[in-house]
Amino acid sequence: MNTTFFYGLILAVSNIVLTLVGFFLGYQTDKIAQGRWFGFLPFIVMIVVTWLGIKAAREEAKDKSLSYGKGVSTGFLITLYSSLIGTVYGFFHFKFINPNFVDYSIDAAREKWTQAGLSDAQMETAEKGIRLFMSPVMLSIWGFLLSLLLGLVIALILSAFLKRKPEAAAEASPPVM
Repeated sequence: MNTTFFYGLILAVSNIVLTLVGFFLGYQTDKIAQGRWFGFLPFIVMIVVTWLGIKAAREEAKDKSLSYGKGVSTGFLITLYSSLIGTVYGFFHFKFINPNFVDYSIDAAREKWTQAGLSDAQMETAEKGIRLFMSPVMLSIWGFLLSLLLGLVIALILSAFLKRKPEAAAEASPPVM
């Protein structure tokens, strides 16, 4: 199995498990306002799995080297595979497992809007916009695009730390003073 696909699969399965755990703990339903912190866990998992995937690609090289570009492309491919799998699951999740997610989100938002002093007309307008952008299809599309963007940023940063010159080239270069 290809390294990037393997780590992409690990990332996708990890995020699916976290999505289900969040759902069963109520962080996508009645405790949605208290569970915002739970949304950071997939971000942390993405960093760790991408790091491990780029590092594995580096270790697979004959000379144990990794160029910056190879690291970025490896990290991006891991994210791409994970995002494709996650998009399919995300649609399924919000269409069949948690079809009321939008309602719970709007209820939590209405409390904040009320505290902020929005009128009923303003709240109805905001609710229409939220419903438009939070259908299962739109949630899946936005999730895919945001995941790719975030994965690219993570790959750009991690590759800077994980890049390594070939050992022969590293020995031949003069020491930096």
